[in-house]
Amino acid sequence: MTEQPFLPPLERFYQWEKQRPDAVWLSQPEGNDQWRDYTWAQVGDQARRMAAALQELGLKHGDKVGLYGANTARWVMTDIAIMMAGGVSVPIYASMPEDKLLYIMEHSDMTVLFADDSCAMNLDTLMQTVGNSVQLISLTDSGGHKNWTELINTYSPVAGSPVRAADDLWSISYTSGTTGKPKGVMHSFETLPYSVAHMPEMTKTNEQSVFFSYLPLAHIAERGVVELHSLYCGGHVYFNESRETFVRDLLRARPTFFLAVPRIWHNLKAGIVNQMGEEAWKQLLKNPEAAREAGKKILASMGLERVTYAFSGSAPIPATDIEAWMTLGMPLYEGFGQSETLAGTANTPDAYRFGSIGKMISDEAEMKITEEGELCLRSQGNMLGYYKDPEKTAETIIDGWIHTGDKVRVDEDGFVFITGRVKDIFKTAKGKYVAPAPIEQRFGTLNCLEQLCLVGRGLPQTILLVVLNEPAIARDKAELAEELQATLNNVNAELEVHERISHIVICQEDWSIENEMLTHTLKIKRDEVEEKLRSTLELCVAGTDSPIVWE
Repeated sequence: MTEQPFLPPLERFYQWEKQRPDAVWLSQPEGNDQWRDYTWAQVGDQARRMAAALQELGLKHGDKVGLYGANTARWVMTDIAIMMAGGVSVPIYASMPEDKLLYIMEHSDMTVLFADDSCAMNLDTLMQTVGNSVQLISLTDSGGHKNWTELINTYSPVAGSPVRAADDLWSISYTSGTTGKPKGVMHSFETLPYSVAHMPEMTKTNEQSVFFSYLPLAHIAERGVVELHSLYCGGHVYFNESRETFVRDLLRARPTFFLAVPRIWHNLKAGIVNQMGEEAWKQLLKNPEAAREAGKKILASMGLERVTYAFSGSAPIPATDIEAWMTLGMPLYEGFGQSETLAGTANTPDAYRFGSIGKMISDEAEMKITEEGELCLRSQGNMLGYYKDPEKTAETIIDGWIHTGDKVRVDEDGFVFITGRVKDIFKTAKGKYVAPAPIEQRFGTLNCLEQLCLVGRGLPQTILLVVLNEPAIARDKAELAEELQATLNNVNAELEVHERISHIVICQEDWSIENEMLTHTLKIKRDEVEEKLRSTLELCVAGTDSPIVWE
């Protein structure tokens, strides 16, 4: 596929609408294994009708419009409609609790909010809470609110194909707020979309490509790497109805491009291992030819046999997980990007190194490493800044460079390796710094772990906190402890004295968004996890009979 001149998202949409009006862009599950397809022409008609509705409801150029709902075709059509109507989209995680939702609504100066009943606050509660401060529109036609079907049936399509200036504010994407209030990352029609426009060349996606959308569209990765990516290559997007229908919907879609965060890749692998048995899995990986043959059946059973490019991002993934998937025949590539810029790095079929986040995606983007080892990025895809926060903007963008907060090293061939977060590094009581990420990744060989977090700020020695996955919970405790102990011994033998782990604590409760141990992008809140388990950590320091501790 030859690279095309950059077009902002709306113009790119109009191009497909004109060239392929009857081709399906979006496929929406509607329960009982029923699906509804939307062609480029149908999306254009409904988006224009909603754009007209928004303008009739008083939306002015630059007004902020919230999108608070599950991944659906209507979410994407609303996104297009907001662009057509002159608004600025403000995606919000469906799991966002009331306090943060209300903060974002007020901070962003939101005038309209699209929502559905999948959210942490349902529509009726929302109506009672927000009152007349914003106009609430139901994406699911429920309740006594203005709703999607009513509005598109009432209004005629907005005339023509309205366009926006390239430097117009396109969207404000709020971070998950791990260290305080969420920050509003501002992108124009030529910043983040410019970065995504180059992706089809890297991933070899085109009009025949199929995407599967299930990670929150409020997450910049899903919005860029799936929604916008499909828009720029002309591919077909299937949506996941619910967690319970994930496997069924994935089998229906059979995507050619698949995005997942490391936790999902690890859990999918753990499910395979549990079905096969640990010993059979280990033997399979020792025989690449047999693994590739078995992989065909395994991937087909999951709906992933057609994937030509699979992507892992958002957090570091253990090299052993990538190696296992690649051995099965899954072309899995790790990359790096942030809400502030998606013009980051990625592995590709032509340039690949295990354990790295690859090389720079675009020749037009630049990278530099500070004396402290922090990765900095500069490109046309960099954010405009943080909404209403010039101080944070000035801390993050210095002389045009985004300071990512990630520490890295670069090998002799230009491949970049993350060594930790600048803010995650901590000092033990011995006065020496520990970078937790590289140590945590050494435990990637264990298929029994769902989550893990290394802590040790002010402690005599580091301690590893872990959550078991479902198959491991049912295992014999003595056998499990023996496996953890063996891995602990092996890892400690490779660490410096001040880094060595004194205990592995097996936690009884999962870390989740609901108990505020995870962000909405599924990153572990290290400080919150450490504080919640403070009493257990103190018992470990006081001394226990075994280095494997059950909370």
